[in-house]
Amino acid sequence: IMYHFLALLASLPILCTCESLPASLVDSYSSLSVGFDDVLDENVLERVKEEVEKMQKAGDIYERGDMKFGKRPTTWVGFPLSQPRNFIESAILEFYDLAVPEDFYTPDYTVEHYGELRRYKKEDIKGAEWWIQERGSKEGIGFHYDKDEAYASLQMRMSFPILSTITYLTSTGAPTLILNQTSLDGSIEYPEVPSTGFLSYPQENRHVIFRGDLNHGVSKSLSLDDEGGERVTLLVNWWVSKPLEPNCMILTDDLATKVGINYPSKVSSYVGKSGGSKTVVNSGSDIPFLNVTGAGQKDKRYKRHKERFPPNDAFYYDMPKSRSLVKGSMYAISWGEERVFGHTGMLDLWNTQQVSGIFRSKLPKLIVFVHDVRDLDSPTGINWWLQPLAKRHSEVLKVYTATSEQRGAWEAFGLKEGDIPTAVVHWT
Repeated sequence: IMYHFLALLASLPILCTCESLPASLVDSYSSLSVGFDDVLDENVLERVKEEVEKMQKAGDIYERGDMKFGKRPTTWVGFPLSQPRNFIESAILEFYDLAVPEDFYTPDYTVEHYGELRRYKKEDIKGAEWWIQERGSKEGIGFHYDKDEAYASLQMRMSFPILSTITYLTSTGAPTLILNQTSLDGSIEYPEVPSTGFLSYPQENRHVIFRGDLNHGVSKSLSLDDEGGERVTLLVNWWVSKPLEPNCMILTDDLATKVGINYPSKVSSYVGKSGGSKTVVNSGSDIPFLNVTGAGQKDKRYKRHKERFPPNDAFYYDMPKSRSLVKGSMYAISWGEERVFGHTGMLDLWNTQQVSGIFRSKLPKLIVFVHDVRDLDSPTGINWWLQPLAKRHSEVLKVYTATSEQRGAWEAFGLKEGDIPTAVVHWT
């Protein structure tokens, strides 16, 4: 199969003479993400946890309406916020003091690919969107962009918050991986493969802030915990305008009373006193730096991890083995050329977004057919040489892999099981 793959590459014309995109979108780690430990007063933190439990027990308190893709509604708090009704809103008021867009968007920041200049300031913030996530200690959260979900469903484009934040309410679970990568509509990444990132393990009462247009997720394979225990986070995103309903809803006084979190007089004595020490965990240079480099694919210092990016692309990255990582820590990461890959799609004919992207792209598609996913990712699997080759030739073709689950794709090319493994080139 490798011989035929190389022969196919040699036969392809050069279809793109455009300049490569920059290796990084953000040029410093301090502009990528910042963390604060002990962000809330301990008494307030405990009351926030109680309210989180009440919200979770209440379940779906909003009318879902015609909401696509099964997303759960989030809650909107408009600013200025003079009188919080509960301790969650009091905490959000504390977080507002730390939300400084100027620290993340430099005055000359521009993405020419998008044709826009972003110069966000604190006074641009009109409110906060918040929600709660609970996961097991070994569970992950798929990689995604925080966005106006209703707008994305209606327009198939992305509208991002200015800033995204995570507040860990427990010290259990897998870490958040924030990548130096963004997208306009979810189908084209910028840059195509990130070379830098930021990793935060859960630490109770830690508040992490990052730019709202960055790709991020929770990497379950990097969890340092055993089974059992719960990862609980309070997510707060800052916006220049309220995201659309029915995905982002306003918590009315009646609903807050129904849930049992409407007591402004009880909270009033804490306003302005809800914060903790707010110890800065990193200022971009004083946290551990993981320089994941080295020649050769199989470096014994590292373990290879795999994530899935929408619409169904594989993202492979190397990380130091778990014994080298510390619970509760934060890390800045830089990946060398042979330590991170993300140029191959995992073919799924039921994924309408992926299929649509296949036919929209002008690049030829090289589809590598194998019997089983183990033929791809095992220690002797083809991805160890396919990923570097796909990365090297990403400007002239898009590579997909397909297993026996995509038998319909085999048949579309007139292939039979005895022909597998093989590869075909498809022009659309």
